[in-house]
Amino acid sequence: MVALSASKYVNASGVRLHFLEWGNPTRTTVLMLHGIGLCAQVWNWTAKRLAPNYHVLAFDLRGHGDSDDPGHGYDFEQLGRDLVEATMALGLERPHVVGHSAGGSAAIIANALSPGLLGSTMVIDSRVGGSRALSSRPDMRDRPTRTRRKRSIWDSRDAMFQAYSGRRVFKTWEKEIFADYIAGCARDLPSGQVELKCPPEVEAVFYEQRAALNTSPYVKGLSGAYLFLLGNYPGAQTLDDPGIQEFLREAPNTQVKVAAQGSHFLPMEQPQLVLDEIEGFLLQNGADPTIRPSDINGPA
Repeated sequence: MVALSASKYVNASGVRLHFLEWGNPTRTTVLMLHGIGLCAQVWNWTAKRLAPNYHVLAFDLRGHGDSDDPGHGYDFEQLGRDLVEATMALGLERPHVVGHSAGGSAAIIANALSPGLLGSTMVIDSRVGGSRALSSRPDMRDRPTRTRRKRSIWDSRDAMFQAYSGRRVFKTWEKEIFADYIAGCARDLPSGQVELKCPPEVEAVFYEQRAALNTSPYVKGLSGAYLFLLGNYPGAQTLDDPGIQEFLREAPNTQVKVAAQGSHFLPMEQPQLVLDEIEGFLLQNGADPTIRPSDINGPA
């Protein structure tokens, strides 16, 4: 298994974005983006397994993890702009992208804002289209309010671990990924307590923005290769969903797959399935793990 290479920062859109770097920088680069309220460390399981063959960068979104919390810019277009600017600032050449939930939405928007900057894009359970049927469900309408009541400080990391492990959403997570979430998404305080790195208010604002998000304007004439990997649960988007059908019309080099089972948190519940899909999609789109970019392009 390949160890974590480094914890780094890049300036983008006036904020410092934190990312974890894995693997060999001479290999093909894969950017990994998490969902609302999470952090880069939830990709550790996957990144470690990609790292022998790829250069993997897992980012913290603004207001999450160890990235800056600027107090503004908590909308999906800004996440797309952050991705564009980070890619340019790091001098990355058409990196492939894997985005879960908000991370997938950010990747789609980044592709629209700067066509050709990114390589192929894998989108994991990121809702697309103008219909926000998800927001009509009572549990989703109440999500911002419930999030603002969320406890942000715990007496200890173990107390947080014990409390979260009993919650429905985390019970299906792979144990190592859940442990990485507890370790990476909370910071130690001088008092000995731990605090969530993503403030509940930031998380709540993103949920409000998600309810209003219309991806249709960003999809018009979208270029590039895409793979949608959808969860299989009540309320999930399906192949027949108008938003998915719109995406297929506008971006014809798009595949859609539905997992046999799994919730919105598919990468945390079935990481091997997701890893297999990532590796297959990368190979399909020219990311040969046995070839370095310099082997093709020649010395810099």
